[in-house]
Amino acid sequence: MKDWGRRAALLCFIAGLLLGLWIPGIPVHAMADEPAVPLDIQARSYVLMEMESGRVLADENSDIPYEPASLTKLMTEYVLLRKVEKGELAWDETVTISANAASIGEAQVFLRMGEKRTVEELFHALSIRSANDAAVALAEHVAGSETKFVDLMNQTATELGLTDTHFRNSTGLPMWLYRDPPRVGGKHHMSAADVAELTRRLLLDFPEIRQIISHSRYTFRNGEPREMRLRNTNEMLPGLAHYYEGVDGVKTGYTRKAGYCFAGSAERGDVRLISVVMGTVSHIQRFRETAKLLDHGFDQIEWMDFVQKGDPIPGMAQASVKNGVETEVALAADGNVRYPVRKGEEDHYSWDVSLTGELEAPLRAGTVVGKAKFVYDGEEVDGIEPVPVVVAEDVEAAGWFRLFFRRIANWF
Repeated sequence: MKDWGRRAALLCFIAGLLLGLWIPGIPVHAMADEPAVPLDIQARSYVLMEMESGRVLADENSDIPYEPASLTKLMTEYVLLRKVEKGELAWDETVTISANAASIGEAQVFLRMGEKRTVEELFHALSIRSANDAAVALAEHVAGSETKFVDLMNQTATELGLTDTHFRNSTGLPMWLYRDPPRVGGKHHMSAADVAELTRRLLLDFPEIRQIISHSRYTFRNGEPREMRLRNTNEMLPGLAHYYEGVDGVKTGYTRKAGYCFAGSAERGDVRLISVVMGTVSHIQRFRETAKLLDHGFDQIEWMDFVQKGDPIPGMAQASVKNGVETEVALAADGNVRYPVRKGEEDHYSWDVSLTGELEAPLRAGTVVGKAKFVYDGEEVDGIEPVPVVVAEDVEAAGWFRLFFRRIANWF
């Protein structure tokens, strides 16, 4: 009986371990090089990312594609800003509103067929109010049709490496809400990881967008009879209902199938974070869960300069030199490594230095003689390229007389 009891206890223990691996709500791979920290985030999927490095600090279900609702407009913005950057679109360019664009409902600025507005006005309406009619009007103006514009969106997604993304329109609306829907097949979806990476690229490639999306309010058709005072759908901005210090973007979204979504961006000191929540159950909850993610990031993360160009590599400041006037030479890093780390985890980082071979004089300062890998507890940190290791000073070859007496001295 005792043996059966022991076996039953062992089986229960193993089953508990296996079930523990499947419990939902625990991030699968928070930090690539540090232990995961469970976060109580009530969302279908989420991501917390440090923007400069692209490092994922916490996530759950981040690679599963879901309907993104108006988070779609992040790509609409990206394609439009790229057109402006290339000189193919001007902010003061006039857009004539088509019957199709005027028919688009839900969030809108009530554009009328034949109405003329500038690209800048429509971009503000798209970005601040999430206006679907403005998005379609711009898509048609740029590409001739929304179908062709969506082709550009999908091409750009492929270019940016967004492997769990596919668009069918420029708005994120369900296709049945279109009178004349774009002719694009497939499923309209994005993963939280792709939303975070697209948000990161949008802010890095076009930093000027922050001057637009950070406005809490915007007046559309300013001074005209049909003037509209728009309030930003991002209620975490200053003066709005769910203000959070440091938030200056980026985009909300909602459909019945997608749930309430939000891609946010916030900066405090030298840390900028990107957060994505998809599929929360209420308008308010998407902001509350975002605040939890941002609180975690700002409490945990700080930037550290681990090495700068010209500095000695910690743990290997010099190396032996064969047949030189000097028997050792100083080594230095030929690059910088600045990295966001959890507070208190600094001592877990170090360097794994490897030289290409035995160093032999003559040597010239700046000659690459090896590389240094940035490691956490002995494992190479993802996303950080090895730093070239160079000779920090010239070493001349020693003459035969010096070498002869050096060998005698070594023998003794």
